[in-house]
Amino acid sequence: MKTKDLKPMLILAVTLLMVANAPVFAQDKAVAEQMAGLQSMCAQSADARAARQADTSLYERLGGYDRILDLTREIVRLHQINPDFEVMFRHVDDEQLARHVADFVAAGTGGTEKYTGRSLPESHSLLRLTDADFLSAGGDIITSMKSMDYGQNEIDEVICILVSLKDQVVFQ
Repeated sequence: MKTKDLKPMLILAVTLLMVANAPVFAQDKAVAEQMAGLQSMCAQSADARAARQADTSLYERLGGYDRILDLTREIVRLHQINPDFEVMFRHVDDEQLARHVADFVAAGTGGTEKYTGRSLPESHSLLRLTDADFLSAGGDIITSMKSMDYGQNEIDEVICILVSLKDQVVFQ
């Protein structure tokens, strides 16, 4: 078969591949657009977030350590039932994880607690998280915060902190 005879077959094969993968391409585009939107929102709100933090720490606005621990317990609970993560959480000590995350959040938002756990890259590298997973986890966090009656400013601030840390947990 000559090369020119292969061209129509190649075009057909590429077309079929594109059609078969169209939902994946559309999903990837939607995820990229959502990530870009989050990054833009965080950049635009940076001054307002800094001013709020200078006035009253996010730690205080989140309600201190015990309330942060309640929040991280709820996030862990939602991750456990989230189809994107339930397999990852099958053998996890829920309380230990919630306490580690609470320590991390408290230390990073103005509390006096110290975080002594593994680094973000170390604790997430084997999970093979994608941007879509990152968005899904963020959805669980937003749901948790709304269910605990946190205000939109606090939700946005937590989300922007997570966005700033994304490259330490997403390696795909």
